[in-house]
Amino acid sequence: MGSVSIDIHKNEREFEHLTLSDENVVKYLILYRSKVDVSYQASININIDQAGDLFEFNQELIVLYASLDNTIKHTKLTKRQEKLLEILFEGNTTQDAGEILGLKRNSTFEMLDRIVCKIVETNNELWYYTSGNNGYILKKS
Repeated sequence: MGSVSIDIHKNEREFEHLTLSDENVVKYLILYRSKVDVSYQASININIDQAGDLFEFNQELIVLYASLDNTIKHTKLTKRQEKLLEILFEGNTTQDAGEILGLKRNSTFEMLDRIVCKIVETNNELWYYTSGNNGYILKKS
């Protein structure tokens, strides 16, 4: 009997090595969430007793966005920075977000860069403390 090898992870390969420690990755995930993350706000139109839309889940990407959401929850952002993220997640461009918030073009891009840096720093801190290094800090002080 013959067999055929099927790579079930083929569509996920491009997302396997992305990390929230890379500022470019975090910025990409923020700016393109509405286009890339098909599961974002998917539960809004789901009715449990009706068949919903069928779409392909990319597990690597969904896990990456879940990690991003978790990291954002732990990141200390101002209300304005949170609002900028919300506007960008909805699919607005950075320029549109700036206009909605009443910011100059440069200010919007600078705020986004600060948000990205804060998220990366928070991610690195979370990884540091969850990888067992917190005991080292306690012994050291």
